[in-house]
Amino acid sequence: MKFLAGEDVLLDRQLILFDMQASAAHANGLHQAGILSEEENLRMQSALEQLASEYRSGKRVLDDHFEDGHSAIEAWLTEILGPLGAKIHAGRSRNDQVAVALRLFIKHQLQTLAEVTADIAFACLERAEQDERIAIPGHTHLQKAMPSSAGLWLAGHAEAFLDNSALATSMMACIDASPLGTASGFGINLALPRDDVARELGF
Repeated sequence: MKFLAGEDVLLDRQLILFDMQASAAHANGLHQAGILSEEENLRMQSALEQLASEYRSGKRVLDDHFEDGHSAIEAWLTEILGPLGAKIHAGRSRNDQVAVALRLFIKHQLQTLAEVTADIAFACLERAEQDERIAIPGHTHLQKAMPSSAGLWLAGHAEAFLDNSALATSMMACIDASPLGTASGFGINLALPRDDVARELGF
């Protein structure tokens, strides 16, 4: 475990709630594909909600008893649901499970970054209006150059933060597709409703 998994669980602590979100959507897809009955899906959804709540509260901890977050979720579901819990692995591999959790995590982080940098940009612009008449020297080549203003200096920073916000938003567009259903890279021979699952996950 130490050699093969290393500190995977430490990293997966950042991903596990996104992994549970993806598992819930995948379970709905399994129900649509006729692999889970309606009653089984309801029990699966309830168990995943319970796990997410217990993980947030600290009642359940992802530690080195598990290889990674995926095996923890499956073990916990089986603990709650018995053999039904293992059905969550039908129709997907660890590969697409990792890929979808990572994309959900990165989209969340990029969304946060886009919002924060936009807020900073607008704060800079507000202050630029207040300080537009405060004279400061412009500098070039380590020397004082043309007269400038604190407002211009702050507005320049606002532009940079708006660039960062736009970059984060464009990166979200680059990764905004669900890999769930690609399995080990060769697809899967089940009629999974990939488009519906993707929409449920916000892709």
